[in-house]
Amino acid sequence: MTTARTSTRSPAAPADRVVLAQATRAGDVGVDDASARPWLVHEALAVPLAAVAQESAVAEAVSVHELLLEWHAVASVLQGLTESPRTREEIRSRGCDVAELVLMSPVQPRQTFCTVGNYARQVVEAAIDAGDGSDGPGANGRRDAALMDVERRKRDGQPYICLTSSHRVSGPRGHLTLPVELETLDWEVEVAAVLGAEGTGAAAVAGYCLANDLTVRSRVLRSDVPTLGSDWVQSKGMPGSLPLGPWFVPTWQVPDVCALRLQLYLNNRLMQDDCAADMIFGVDEQIAYLARHTVLAAGDVVCTGSPAGFGAHHQRFLRPGDEVRASVAELGEQEITCVAQSNAGDVSSSDNPEGNPPERSSIHDRARACPGRDS
Repeated sequence: MTTARTSTRSPAAPADRVVLAQATRAGDVGVDDASARPWLVHEALAVPLAAVAQESAVAEAVSVHELLLEWHAVASVLQGLTESPRTREEIRSRGCDVAELVLMSPVQPRQTFCTVGNYARQVVEAAIDAGDGSDGPGANGRRDAALMDVERRKRDGQPYICLTSSHRVSGPRGHLTLPVELETLDWEVEVAAVLGAEGTGAAAVAGYCLANDLTVRSRVLRSDVPTLGSDWVQSKGMPGSLPLGPWFVPTWQVPDVCALRLQLYLNNRLMQDDCAADMIFGVDEQIAYLARHTVLAAGDVVCTGSPAGFGAHHQRFLRPGDEVRASVAELGEQEITCVAQSNAGDVSSSDNPEGNPPERSSIHDRARACPGRDS
């Protein structure tokens, strides 16, 4: 799991944008993190959403997740707040340094989906690395076959998506404890699409987060049942293996998902660097595929695939002492430090590194209960 921590430097939000975070002040962390609330962030400063929202429909929200549950009712209010010059002035004049906050995962999904093999250059890279390796005589043939397969999938195929445990979700900054026997933990920087509820009750993309879909590469395939395919429980089930955040960035702040540039650094060495335009299936295609086969709900997260440059390609997996920095300029930056599991076998964690909010009544239920507040 990950242990939440404050940053040694301010994790600034994208320039000229106001985004949301789920956070608490560093000195306020309690047993259940009940003090965590939605914050509005502009560059390196932040204020609680309630301080700016005042009498609006979002003022009573205790979490970003709660906002997603009523997205059809609150999206226009949030858009007005995040695009208002007055909000920026409020944050500049009253905001605290983001470095003073403990940043949680901005969302706590009920369902977490991960799209596999969805970046063309990564698929081709994996094919070249297979068999006799990238320098072997068969590499060119594998590359050509992979390129043809990518084109076939774009034309006739469907996304390959797995469902993983939401208990994997952790915050964007902290320590990740590596079990002693774990030798092939790999990184996958991704754009995570976050769903919100529409007026019809259907779910649609409300915004985006940065994700790192950490995967135990040696456990994807099982030698005891080689014909049964991938084992996503073993390979993508470790607690803390899906850092999300730091920001929740609404769709109106991301006009072109394909223009997002994903990067991941290991100990300041660039390992992944590509744009979301390399996706084989776009975000809308992935959501449409899921909606045909299962029920989607507000707060669900879809990790949309990862570009070339996995540890498997570099022949280097995560180990204690490693510093992992994932970033998408418009979605923020994560910093995770890998630490060894203690001899006692304890897995260290914060009291609630995910920032899970307590069960509360809905925004509008609480608004109706307030004297003088319109329903």
